[in-house]
Amino acid sequence: METTTRQRLIRTVQLGTATVEGIVLSTVVLHATVALDLPPATVGLVLAMGAGAAIALAVPLGLLTDRLGLGRAAAAFSALAAAALAGYALADTGAGFTTAAIAFAVAQSASGAARQALAVDGAEPGDRLAIRATMHMLLNAGIGGGTTIGALLAAVDLGPTTATAYGVGAVTMVLAAVLLVALTGRPGAGAPAGSAARGGMLLALRDRRFATALGLAAAIQLTMPVLSVILPVWVVVRAGGPAWLSAVALALNTVAVIVGQRPWAARVTSTRTTVRTALVAALALAAAGTLLALSARAESPAAFSVVVIAGVLALTVGEVGGGLATWRVALSDVPAAAEGRYQAAYSMSTSAARIVGPSIALPLVLALGPLGWLVLGATMAAGCLGIAGLAAADGPVLSGVSARGSRRGALSAPAVRAR
Repeated sequence: METTTRQRLIRTVQLGTATVEGIVLSTVVLHATVALDLPPATVGLVLAMGAGAAIALAVPLGLLTDRLGLGRAAAAFSALAAAALAGYALADTGAGFTTAAIAFAVAQSASGAARQALAVDGAEPGDRLAIRATMHMLLNAGIGGGTTIGALLAAVDLGPTTATAYGVGAVTMVLAAVLLVALTGRPGAGAPAGSAARGGMLLALRDRRFATALGLAAAIQLTMPVLSVILPVWVVVRAGGPAWLSAVALALNTVAVIVGQRPWAARVTSTRTTVRTALVAALALAAAGTLLALSARAESPAAFSVVVIAGVLALTVGEVGGGLATWRVALSDVPAAAEGRYQAAYSMSTSAARIVGPSIALPLVLALGPLGWLVLGATMAAGCLGIAGLAAADGPVLSGVSARGSRRGALSAPAVRAR
């Protein structure tokens, strides 16, 4: 019962903070350009700076997470997110907006990593993938719900309404911090403060298998900017499709992830199923790139919409399968008391995808059209093929984790992988 209550609290925090994140993601650009009168190019640069700061600080904040303890660190980062949201609500200059945007990006990345580590801390090795899938499902559900709320806010009155929403979001983050502090007194609420394993700040990045999986994960996670940035621009600007199609595609993706992720995770229990999942994801992502490329040849809005929806469904299969296989390869054998560092380092792949998507992948698709989609699909598929190769090469590790727990144990110095 204690574990059930603890997991319920963590999941509540995950859903609530993800909803706030969805509201911010769906309104912050319009809020900055309309309410603060900032140029779109400036807003884009500021958001890119935030993602870059999240990458740069991921490793040191991961070490801080392990030293403070997972619960305390997650609470501290949630409090920082609350301060950033208050900054969004009160900012009336470009400098204020920039400070809030960078702080929010760093806080959300660090708090999300700490919550993921907290969720699996103390869990049986065979249950960890399902727990990660549940957390990701709640993240998608919260962001989807928050995006819907954000769209409604924008339709009502962008300036004062969104400022109020950011204020409510700040209160939500404070409540999340309080709940996370309460968790620190419960059994299994993360390693105690100061108990970080040996290995230093760069422990995770010196793990060659993990570092390789990290790079491959960044390629796979280009599915995120495809849905949030590239596809909407392609539909309206490049292909002249119906403006509502992107919203429908994103909603369909969110529902499919919520419905399908946990059942699929329950089947990924061995090296063979991990490899198979990664291969299915690779085929799906290649198919998605092909379908989205073919959408340029559609002769009617109806045909265009059908092809795009089919491409999004294939993309969703690749997103879910690629994520499950990557989690199992990268995070199934994490050293004791190093969950914070590994999860924080893994979050770098998400931030990298958020930078590469708008800055490189979007111009590629707009410039090359169908060929750009084929290249993008092949890139994401190659990431999944790489994960399949890692899983096949490291089969004994994955099988051993399912049966016995982490091979690295308490991380004596020789236990760090040097592949």
